[in-house]
Amino acid sequence: MSGGRPARPERIRSNNNRPKRSGIPATQLGVLAGGAAGLGYAFTVIFGSRLADAGLQSTTVLSIRFFVSGAILVTLSAARRKSVVPVKGEWLPIFLLGAIGYMIESSFFFAGIARGSAAAVTLLFYVYPAIVTVIESVRNRQRPSTRVVGALALSITGCGLVAGASGDLKLGRLAVVFALCSAFTFALYVTVGSRISKNSDAMVTGAWVALGASSSFTIRALIGAGYASTAGHWPELIANGAANALAFGMMFGALGLLGPSRATVVLTTEAVFTVILSVVILRETLAPLQLVGAVAVLVAAVVVASSNQPDGLVETEATSAP
Repeated sequence: MSGGRPARPERIRSNNNRPKRSGIPATQLGVLAGGAAGLGYAFTVIFGSRLADAGLQSTTVLSIRFFVSGAILVTLSAARRKSVVPVKGEWLPIFLLGAIGYMIESSFFFAGIARGSAAAVTLLFYVYPAIVTVIESVRNRQRPSTRVVGALALSITGCGLVAGASGDLKLGRLAVVFALCSAFTFALYVTVGSRISKNSDAMVTGAWVALGASSSFTIRALIGAGYASTAGHWPELIANGAANALAFGMMFGALGLLGPSRATVVLTTEAVFTVILSVVILRETLAPLQLVGAVAVLVAAVVVASSNQPDGLVETEATSAP
């Protein structure tokens, strides 16, 4: 080894804000991707609600949703002349992220809804950005910036108003437990997902997470409800899968551009889009408090978009070359 003692630790900033070839700074591009993911997730909520009202079981709907989603993203990746599989060493973790991680999270969520009102369970679920921020802070041994904390508070408050304005907030103890377990597992899903797919294309990552989730729900569907009830519902089932393709592809793009803490704040735009689509498609009414909550979530997204700070600084120990 040449030299004496190692060089001083150097603080390396993320290049998240370097302009891309599109001319849009990466932070703003990440916010657009996160907003598009929120829109995609909102459409899956609407389609899922309509299919549930038609009598289809959740395992059947989710099995088809994720398979169609994965097939669309693989096809789009091939059309872009990208490899249709994650890079070496990342394929299996990414597949298992869907097969195990997403399956566990959704199972907790639906178990909560079975024991409490959908509004109340959703309200508790939206604490997941706070959990992500805590996980990232502990992992990086840093406190989140004041801007991120402010955006986080706005988004959680806004989601609370959006979900809670219906007034139907029935919760039993088990419903609380399952809802919080769902939020915690989704937070882990996001933080782990952002790390195991660092070198893989976002669209390819989304494809294989979806195919992993589809494999788990297909097994459960075949054991249980099966697919006989799908007749006459294929247009909505396919549209549901297309919406999920948008959500997954854009979510992993946002995670790569923003990092988990900021990306999850933007992902809460799902609540805003869900309310809008519920009014437009399901003909539901919009309560004044829901409008206030929607504005709070959108302001949080703007705060993130206007931030020039990366999700955190990474300290590395530079040593002399041998």
